[in-house]
Amino acid sequence: MSNKPKASVHVKPCNTGQSELHNRRDPEYIKKLNPKKLYVRLDLTKHNASYVAPEMEGVTLDQYLDSIRVMVKQKTGRAMQEKEIKYPGKGGKIITRQGASPIRECVVVTEKDTRLKDLLRFTKEVEKKWGIKALQVHLHRDEGHYEIPGNDSTWKPNYHAHIIWDWMDHSTGKSIKLDADDMSAMQDMVAEALNMERGQKKAETGLDHLERNDFILQKQEKEKKRLEEEKRKAQSEKAKAENKAHEAKDEAKKAVEAKDEAEKKTQEAKTALTSAESKITEKQTEIDSLDNIITSKEAVLDRLIMETRDLRFAKYSDKSAGSDGWKDSLLVGFSNQMIAAEKSTIPYCIQAIQDYAYSGFMCRGGGKHDCVFWPEEAHAIKKVMTSFAEAFKTTLHAIGEWLVWMANKLGNFSDRELFRADNEVKQIADGYYDGKIRKVENGYGGMSR
Repeated sequence: MSNKPKASVHVKPCNTGQSELHNRRDPEYIKKLNPKKLYVRLDLTKHNASYVAPEMEGVTLDQYLDSIRVMVKQKTGRAMQEKEIKYPGKGGKIITRQGASPIRECVVVTEKDTRLKDLLRFTKEVEKKWGIKALQVHLHRDEGHYEIPGNDSTWKPNYHAHIIWDWMDHSTGKSIKLDADDMSAMQDMVAEALNMERGQKKAETGLDHLERNDFILQKQEKEKKRLEEEKRKAQSEKAKAENKAHEAKDEAKKAVEAKDEAEKKTQEAKTALTSAESKITEKQTEIDSLDNIITSKEAVLDRLIMETRDLRFAKYSDKSAGSDGWKDSLLVGFSNQMIAAEKSTIPYCIQAIQDYAYSGFMCRGGGKHDCVFWPEEAHAIKKVMTSFAEAFKTTLHAIGEWLVWMANKLGNFSDRELFRADNEVKQIADGYYDGKIRKVENGYGGMSR
């Protein structure tokens, strides 16, 4: 069965405002797209191609629709009838719009090598046969979906084109009428113009056309079900192979138990033993092969993660062979970036640690209390410890040591000051300040211990 896409053309009333936003890749329209419904790769948009009829140069579809209204009034003496028209939209939802559908849009399935001139050849044939004129043709090569999000090797393109038609007879001011046979003939014409296989006729399938986005979603769902079924079969085959391997191992065990007696038997018995051992190897090979099939997707993901991590650290490997002096400068640079990003909290904590280190024993409490951090300072330091420890998967002590290290780098502590600061910050990490921190959180903070 061929995987080559079959020619298809689906005509519906044109939503003039939405159509131009989509076909011309309006930036605001692209920002609002839901990738689960429609994915557009802007790096491939340069491969798209468009045609605009001369009478449409510098004219919007809404403006052109206004000119049709004027033409209808002139030809018929009556305003164009714009009764409600209902048609199926995305997800089967019935959409109601006003209008006689003088402008219509069709989506044509194409291939990677389909050219704009192939589509224009089709539109000329349509105009020649029915008088329906193409106003715009947009060939899109930038839409599709990822089987594995973000992995370009799994990108599945959805090659197609949008054709905007003037569906009016300008000599009479009336809409052009096509019956089922005409629409079937149009399908034949597009298949011939694009040199593609004719899609199965609606009369044969009994199915209505799907909206383009719904078709993509349905295709993805079918692919998902196919992969799940293949996985289920692989797991079933693995279970069968494991059962056979156990049977073979049992046979080998029996053969080993009978080995003493078999030594005295003929070469035929030795051959039977060798055969049983060979079966074990064969079945184990089948099990390993099936394991690889089932875990292939997980292995690809793990490999990508490891490669990303290796690349991230590779640029530092040449420095690690020499002096360690670069490490402090790198850590200072990183810390300065963190301080700049936080703007207030981390600088406040470092200032508090420096003030504590410089204060000396029995000084911060005016000689009446132990030398301590104020509750507001302890609250800020504990908050930084907790949030950074969670973010970097480390301990409160480790974050506390970093804060003391940075305070020392910026403040040049003496050994005694460094010891005092490090010891008291660890007291915060170990929970000795938690009662005062809770008071701050409840709005009862103060400058006493």
